[in-house]
Amino acid sequence: MKELQSLLVSGKPLFITIDGFRQAMLAAFPLNGKIQEKPEIKATFGMSIEEMLAYLDTHTWYQLESHLALLEILNTIKQESSTPITLTDEFSDEQLPENSIAYHRVFDTIMSDSYYWFSSKQLEADLLTAEANPQISCHFLHINSPGGEAWYLDRLSETLRSCEKPILTFYEQMCCSAGYYIGCHGQRIYAMTQNDYVGCIGTMCSFYDFEPYFANLGIKKVEAKATKSDLKNKVFDDLRKGKDEQFVKDILDPMNAQFLSEVRSQRSKIADLPDDTPVLRGETFYTPQAVELGLTDGCKTMVEAIEETSTMGREYTEAKKLKTAVYNI
Repeated sequence: MKELQSLLVSGKPLFITIDGFRQAMLAAFPLNGKIQEKPEIKATFGMSIEEMLAYLDTHTWYQLESHLALLEILNTIKQESSTPITLTDEFSDEQLPENSIAYHRVFDTIMSDSYYWFSSKQLEADLLTAEANPQISCHFLHINSPGGEAWYLDRLSETLRSCEKPILTFYEQMCCSAGYYIGCHGQRIYAMTQNDYVGCIGTMCSFYDFEPYFANLGIKKVEAKATKSDLKNKVFDDLRKGKDEQFVKDILDPMNAQFLSEVRSQRSKIADLPDDTPVLRGETFYTPQAVELGLTDGCKTMVEAIEETSTMGREYTEAKKLKTAVYNI
């Protein structure tokens, strides 16, 4: 039962028989209408099943996953750090202690808008809310992503650049492609280990053409276009036929130029590198090489990175108070 409950709240895809599904649903949602709580669930995840369901009333599934991850990080901070730190995902709570840190989790596939996956639009909204909260003094970007959807990243980048409060980026395992598009906006960027990899700065598109497979099954695609709609879907039809010149020129190259410009504006060591250097052509690097190239600033533990973020936040708050005092003289 414990293993079943853990699987159901994990968010992982499950392959299950119909009978197994019935048993799982009856176990999780008994006929008496009450959820049978198990103390070990809250001990493992930091929230009971009822608390998770209540949380999902006002949050996405991805936000729940991020909140559970935050609870685990808070437990680690409590055990390993003597510094009083408030790391939060309650960005609008003005009852937070002064110098609280906004926790932003950028994990797995990046999407522009999603319930189950990371959402660029949601991060933008969270950044703006945290910026408006006087009790929050800095942002902590926690990244483990291979990349994802490019759409909306230009708008998200504008918001990240406009943040007045300092940003620290901390990544584990990977911070690649769209993940680095977001992560490069940290004033400081740290990897968790020497074996994490970062980069893959570039733009691409891939999809599968199933028409030959369907044709072998006797399934034929029928398509008709209006007389003046001859260019409808032409770019994608050309792609399927192996003619990618127009798509590369009109779509991929401009997106890639935006990406390179953004990285260059945020990372000084990369700013003057020529376009044909490997770091700007999609190459990926482990931490030692990444530090040499200027993609990242070093390697720290999670707690060390959060403590440094806290220091950045305090320095920001003190500087703002001093500035206000000078203006009031």
